[in-house]
Amino acid sequence: MTLNYSQPIPRTLDGKRLAFWMLFAGTSLLMVYVRTMVAFDAHPLFITYVWAVAVTIILRYIFYSIYNPDLFDYGEYEPTVCIIVPAKNESEAIYETAKSLNEIDYPREKISVIMVNDGSDDDTGEWLNKISQEFDFQAIHLEENLGKRAAITEAMRDNLSEITVLVDSDSGLESQALKQGLRGFLSPNVAGVCGHTDVANTEDTWLTRMQSQQYFIAFKTFKSLEGYFRSVICCSGAFSLYRTECIRPLIDEWNTQIFLGKNRTFGDDRGLTNLLLRDGYDTIYVPEAKARTIVPQNLRIYIKQQLRWRRSFLMESISGLKHMWRRPLPASLMFHLVLGLTILSPFVVSYFLIIGPVFQDFNPLIYIAGLALIIFMHQTFYWAFQLPPAGKVGFFSLMPMLPVWIFFTLILLPWAILTIRNSGWGTR
Repeated sequence: MTLNYSQPIPRTLDGKRLAFWMLFAGTSLLMVYVRTMVAFDAHPLFITYVWAVAVTIILRYIFYSIYNPDLFDYGEYEPTVCIIVPAKNESEAIYETAKSLNEIDYPREKISVIMVNDGSDDDTGEWLNKISQEFDFQAIHLEENLGKRAAITEAMRDNLSEITVLVDSDSGLESQALKQGLRGFLSPNVAGVCGHTDVANTEDTWLTRMQSQQYFIAFKTFKSLEGYFRSVICCSGAFSLYRTECIRPLIDEWNTQIFLGKNRTFGDDRGLTNLLLRDGYDTIYVPEAKARTIVPQNLRIYIKQQLRWRRSFLMESISGLKHMWRRPLPASLMFHLVLGLTILSPFVVSYFLIIGPVFQDFNPLIYIAGLALIIFMHQTFYWAFQLPPAGKVGFFSLMPMLPVWIFFTLILLPWAILTIRNSGWGTR
């Protein structure tokens, strides 16, 4: 794995102008599409659902364009930092992650790295020993696989830093990522800072090219909206920073969380963020703090990953219902709206693609055209703001998301609901 970092072209439009044109274009397309659905006698309840989905998408783009969090000046805040990397069966790939951490632009006396071998049954332990000798990182070897939460908990025992950074074992940081992320702690109530993660293996397959756009859009739009209201609901496990004094009291609770009688072995990033939001802390997104991660190259692993992510989303969203109503009103409304739309989506897609065509002569191509239009807007956004490496992925490389999303909605999401107690990891 070779991590090749490149800088995106900076935005050339004023944020408010960009927000206006996004609102104008999105609303115009939405009105045309809804009028078309009305003309084809779609049920009013499902038209309302379409409106709700479209509004959430438009709002995300608007808040992307105006998101400008209060930050320290670059390099102004330089606390002690401990980077924790849990790893299982990464073999030599873990060396690339360690190499990127060793090349971080930060005072060496203020940074430490702890890498945890979570009961790997390959040669990951040998690579960690090599890393420890070459880069002077601390290596912890667990005799059995205890899970990511337990591995991080073990590392926290040796963590005396002011800031804790969690990095996935298949991710790497840009040299300035740490200093950029630390800028987010200007407010004393900010306990978590989510960095921006792009895809490292973009050009490998059609699936990785598609995921490159998914990652960029998800971080830039979802987290910009949430960060605007200081309520990012998932500080990504690929790369996020935390005030150690805020998460230390939560670690044992986080490591032993139970859901429907089963230990939570996944959703570690959402789970930790959830606890911070519950306790009244703020979480923000800093897009200049950049990492890259390796994503699945084949459908089997990708489907397993997405199944796990959907279980995690549902599990942590249900937990979030207890406290998200206390967050700023726009953040709370968006959280509940997204959860409701997600749960309703299998019924809505079934209506547009199965029930409506069979019982009401509704043309399913109308709905499919709407999905295609949304995907087209997303990939246009990607190409407008992520060059390079957008030129390497192909303009229509997000279009396979159309059948993939339909499959995920009709099959994978209901399966995630039915098997939500399943604790399998399944992506390695």
